[in-house]
Amino acid sequence: MQKAIFPKATIGILGGGQLGMMLAQVAKRFSYKVVVFEPDANCPAKYIADKHIIASYSDTDAIMNFAKQCDVVTTEFENVPANVVRLIAESTPVYPSDSALEVAQNRIKEKTFFNQIGLHTAPFKAINSTNDIDSVSHDMFPAILKTSTLGYDGKGQVKVANQFELINAYTKLGSVECILEKMVDLKQEVSIVIARNQTGNAVYPVIENHHRNGILDISYFPANIDENIKSLAHEAAIKIADGLNYVGLLTIEFFITQDNQLLINEIAPRPHNSGHVTIEASVTSQFEQQLRAVCGLKLGNTDVIKSGAMLNLLGDVWLDNTNADEVLLNHNPQAKYHSYNKLEAKRARKMGHVTILNDNRNRLEESISDLKQALKIPN
Repeated sequence: MQKAIFPKATIGILGGGQLGMMLAQVAKRFSYKVVVFEPDANCPAKYIADKHIIASYSDTDAIMNFAKQCDVVTTEFENVPANVVRLIAESTPVYPSDSALEVAQNRIKEKTFFNQIGLHTAPFKAINSTNDIDSVSHDMFPAILKTSTLGYDGKGQVKVANQFELINAYTKLGSVECILEKMVDLKQEVSIVIARNQTGNAVYPVIENHHRNGILDISYFPANIDENIKSLAHEAAIKIADGLNYVGLLTIEFFITQDNQLLINEIAPRPHNSGHVTIEASVTSQFEQQLRAVCGLKLGNTDVIKSGAMLNLLGDVWLDNTNADEVLLNHNPQAKYHSYNKLEAKRARKMGHVTILNDNRNRLEESISDLKQALKIPN
């Protein structure tokens, strides 16, 4: 039985990026202590945490020392080694579990799991050798070859139109274990955030996502989609969380096809870039919900306070503008700017986000478009 953990206790966070930073901000607001385990000495979360342990995930002694200081441990990115989570679990509660992470960390295991619990995905095939490529049927193309582990925001994947391109792509990706996914006739991409613990589950309204160059650009909350699709996404989220016996916060990404099929793309066992809009737009932010879930508390209300949009801010904004901070703070008084405290702006690096609230979708889109233009962000 999951034990309820209340303020003054210590929450451990594996990972010190912006997601860990925003979780730590909520934890401190509730008077929890925070210890972050992160190899990067200059990580964003260090500015908020009570303590930052700088060590490698292969340093067993450092991991055990971290675990001893915490009453509960959670993760802020999906590629925390599962063996590290197993080691911590010997002495300290840690959520999500190593078994849930192992599914989320491997695209082949992930999609196989979805199919096993009766959910639909795009057709896929494991590629472990050139022999596997020889057996790929022509109707699998066009497709995307992805490494089965690691890779995000378009990294570690190559579009292929035929077997010849597939062979070259497999070589380009290092001939490691890969998954070939048939490309679908895409209409929209959406996501849904769910929290689950021993008190039950809490599902947020569906979020509508728009990407640019393979990276999330804008999220609208709630999504402007068919009510039946919303219901199917809600049911799928509960089915996945239950199937994993999940404790914590989980995000599910979906494809909606032109003929209105809902296909599961992937899961993220953590808060999600698209879920940042919940900080202002929902009764309970995704970060407070993560805290509640892993601390065994009653889950928060997920109702929409006001419709909103989240604009992702990449390093390009600062590299292409000498007055980026001035624009972010002065251009639109309704815009809520969140900086991730990263020391150096790099192209395609997530540096922050902006949220704007408006129940009028047309005006919301106009405000986001106007801000993008002011920041020289291409549409």
